[in-house]
Amino acid sequence: MSGAKSDTFESKVADLVAVTQQLDVTRIVMLRRLTLADPQSLKWASARQLDLIFNVILSKALERTNPAQVIAASEQHFDPFLPPGPDDQQDKERWLLFDLAKPILNGATHKDQGTTEAVLDELQADSEDEQQPQIYGDFGTMFDDSISRHLKRTLSVLAATGTRPHIPLPFYAAPAFGSCYLHVVRGAILPQMRASRRLKELASSRNWTEAGAAGRIIGIIQAGEDNNPILHHWDSRWQACHPSHVVKDKAGKVKPRKDDDTPWPLFREDAEKHGYVPPYPTDIPMLQRLLRLDGDVLADAWDHLAHLYEQEFQPKNRHDQGRPGSFRDGLLKFIDELEHRGGDLLTIRAFFDFPKVDRLFVKQLIQMMGRTDKERMMRAPLVINFYNDLPK
Repeated sequence: MSGAKSDTFESKVADLVAVTQQLDVTRIVMLRRLTLADPQSLKWASARQLDLIFNVILSKALERTNPAQVIAASEQHFDPFLPPGPDDQQDKERWLLFDLAKPILNGATHKDQGTTEAVLDELQADSEDEQQPQIYGDFGTMFDDSISRHLKRTLSVLAATGTRPHIPLPFYAAPAFGSCYLHVVRGAILPQMRASRRLKELASSRNWTEAGAAGRIIGIIQAGEDNNPILHHWDSRWQACHPSHVVKDKAGKVKPRKDDDTPWPLFREDAEKHGYVPPYPTDIPMLQRLLRLDGDVLADAWDHLAHLYEQEFQPKNRHDQGRPGSFRDGLLKFIDELEHRGGDLLTIRAFFDFPKVDRLFVKQLIQMMGRTDKERMMRAPLVINFYNDLPK
């Protein structure tokens, strides 16, 4: 952006922040509707920028609200915070509030950063996702950023709102885990991967400074397991983090372990701070799986499940009433169809996000997966292990 345009943009953001400082969540949601539908607003910001701006403004408004009110509203699917409007619009706003309220519902304390500064930082951090593809000057930065964004997207979909405070979230469903995980990935996993011979060859095999080159990295990841250099070295680096992993030098002597090979204390510290179950070395397969999942596919499936749940258990009127068992059938469908156990992970998120998906519901769901324990375990191992670990 030019200097003059940037000044106008920042002043517009500051004005919008000032207007909303004293407004409650409901009025800000209404203002968001009006602003996104106003052609004049689109002259100084794109629809995506406006969406990000209001995300930060709403997050700050939720932080100003009594946490007990936020929790109570979440138990009513945020109906108390939604202004009147079309059902489809309310549904989108409902799940937006669920996502933005996750830190509060999990007991996290808010940052002291001012709202205007937070908005501009969020826009800057998200600049690589604007309509023009991000252009990088070197392979390393492009590689790390591409994988980090891919993982961040997946983790944001798996993160639960935490509506069952007496049952700690597993790490992959904890909103706070993402930051710690990406810190480990960027600091200990990706640099070692890039130092491998095969990825050095990949770096020199083509021009990675072209616009859209980052998409090639994700394309390679999603191409499958056969002879995949990224997935091979991703798995190898995580395996090197297992305490039983031994590396020997040319003389056959065991090399001392590096600090980068022991992320477990960092995971435990973060889990204790935020109240979730940390990953242990036995969870390496799950830490490896996160790269293989497609966040966009998971997001579409989750939106469909949320719609089925609302139709069956919280319909707006009799005409919207869903068929009994439709939500359960939706879970079973995605358990069978989504790759890399994505359906299992969405089922676990549903346990925390949807009141009707309680222990009994999960037990009955498992019983419908097969006639024998072996059949059920083959169909949904993550769901069954999660259920078995629930407090009795």
